[in-house]
Amino acid sequence: MGEIHPEPIEQIRQRYEGEWLLIKVTSYDENGLPKEGILLGHFPDRKEAWEATESIDGEVYVLFAGPTIPEGWEAVLNDWVSL
Repeated sequence: MGEIHPEPIEQIRQRYEGEWLLIKVTSYDENGLPKEGILLGHFPDRKEAWEATESIDGEVYVLFAGPTIPEGWEAVLNDWVSL
């Protein structure tokens, strides 16, 4: 079996669109967000993805590879600033 190499998380998201992903993070961007990783699993259900984290040592990233806001819905983001 060949060696597994990290790849950009966005590339993994595109390959498994509509599924929950479990990724071992290998590098972060300048803002501290996960940038690259190794796919450990992909699941149709969020609960399955989180249950899979119980058997893994180290830092992992669980995310949904699809739209976070359903089609036809809108989101309002509120920013509150105290001076």
